[in-house]
Amino acid sequence: MEVATATAPTTRKFKMHEKLLYDTIRRQAGTLEKANVEAGMNSIEAGASAFHITLDDNYNGTGKAVMIFKDDGKGFKDEKEIELFFETFGQPHGESENVVWKQFRMGRGQIFAYGKNTWLTGTFKMVVDIKEWGLSYEFYKDQPYVDGCEITVELYDNPIGGYPYYSMETYKEAIQQQLRFVETPVYFNEEQINTAPTDCQWDKKDGHGYYLFNVGTDMLVYNLGVFVMKIPASKAGMGGIVVSREMLEVNFARNDVDSKCQIMQHLNSIIRDNRIKKTRQKRRQLNNWERQATMSDLRDGQQDLADIKTLALIRTAQGKHVSLDLIRKNGQQWCFAELGSNLADRLMERGEALVIDDNMLATMNYTGEKSKFFSWLTGAENDYSYRNDYSTNEWQKVEKLYTDFATMSAGISDHYTTSPDKKLTVVERRILKVLNNLNCWSGRVINLGYSERAAAWTNGMSYITIDRNWLKSNHVTSGWGVNRIMLLLSHEMAHSCDTRGTHIHGPEFYENQIRVLEGRYSPTAYNSSFLQSMESSKIAEKQAKIIAREQKAEAKVAQKLGLTGVAASHK
Repeated sequence: MEVATATAPTTRKFKMHEKLLYDTIRRQAGTLEKANVEAGMNSIEAGASAFHITLDDNYNGTGKAVMIFKDDGKGFKDEKEIELFFETFGQPHGESENVVWKQFRMGRGQIFAYGKNTWLTGTFKMVVDIKEWGLSYEFYKDQPYVDGCEITVELYDNPIGGYPYYSMETYKEAIQQQLRFVETPVYFNEEQINTAPTDCQWDKKDGHGYYLFNVGTDMLVYNLGVFVMKIPASKAGMGGIVVSREMLEVNFARNDVDSKCQIMQHLNSIIRDNRIKKTRQKRRQLNNWERQATMSDLRDGQQDLADIKTLALIRTAQGKHVSLDLIRKNGQQWCFAELGSNLADRLMERGEALVIDDNMLATMNYTGEKSKFFSWLTGAENDYSYRNDYSTNEWQKVEKLYTDFATMSAGISDHYTTSPDKKLTVVERRILKVLNNLNCWSGRVINLGYSERAAAWTNGMSYITIDRNWLKSNHVTSGWGVNRIMLLLSHEMAHSCDTRGTHIHGPEFYENQIRVLEGRYSPTAYNSSFLQSMESSKIAEKQAKIIAREQKAEAKVAQKLGLTGVAASHK
């Protein structure tokens, strides 16, 4: 058998098929506004004193749309530059070039993707129609001289009047957001739509960027004035605007920044420092994004526990928030449960357990043992003493107090029953009579019943039922006890849904509760009336009993004397 002789390797190069270039041109821009951005960046880098965008969505009455980009920059000076920088994609940048955003030399393809292009620069004209001609283009010389560069785009589709640009104003706003803070004036249909960052008032500025904090819903990031990306408030911990003063390392689509970009790392550090500074402020209410970002910082070792241990960060299954300090000191069993769970609500009302919203686990991307959640969150699991002012043993004690929710709630019945009047005690009937005579229930009837899950419940429309055992635990003859009853009923009045199942105490509920408590007919406004009515009712009941006894005695006397008419009248 003949053995093959090994040969020396040859060096080969990867190649790009024309289809890949074609697809890159067609698909690198997800929206028409991005093509506008590329045209604007090219103009500014070419040294233009201004960049003009004109859009006519009914060109010469045809219903077709035409867009024109115009600048007075340097354009293309000769045929060689056209070959290198217009015809060839991905041409590396020379050291002498004015590079502001340039990284890939692919951007003009975004303009090609949306319509038939006619480029005029110097004495040259280039016509591109990738829909009809693919990667070929027409080149003309000896044309009438044009200063700078003028690009006319006969758009393949009219962008105005449908999603996402319902009107010319909508489109203008989209372009404005993209080029909002570039230094060079940008005009859309002859209206300037940008503001140089040097003309704005910022919360902070340094050599790397300009910063505006706590505005809007997300943190908007601009690369030298051009929009790049949004950082969700859940990650940034706040809304705001950051404009870099140096070029960021962006991805090919220019909609994200490389995580290794040192300038972006600096911008992120300023965002984080401002968030930490804000959360350290005492006596302030954090919003949900600030809570989540603060806990993420704690988890990632970017936040010292000592600075945030008393902040209300951890949401309970009742929708309230408690601090890590309270959890450490509580010395109580705890567990996780669904937000709004009635069983969880009952456990907390009885003081039997602290129940944490189980959404916290997914929010913080925790997949370990539930008992170790707080040790993991604070770093005690790894004994990060440099950022944890409690000993590891203290969080291990918290671990040991964890109990599974199903086990803890197993003995609680899920039945809700309303007691008929004949089964109520005299005092209970008196309480219901007085409560139902108060003018503060908006048509709801107050009942008594039994539930192991709730102190009270409602169908959200016609009734509220109070648990009889809970009522017994309150002293209805004291101001303190009456106030508890009225607050409980105010709580149920704020619900417009059936509270016998799982329900959430969201923003709408708390707005309703404030409205109930502060309203003219707030139940708590009737505390003194309740006490007075209870006393009056008690006296009236005693008097009624005395009268009834006397009438009964008289009836017996009349019966013995044979005074049947009198006896009958007293029956």
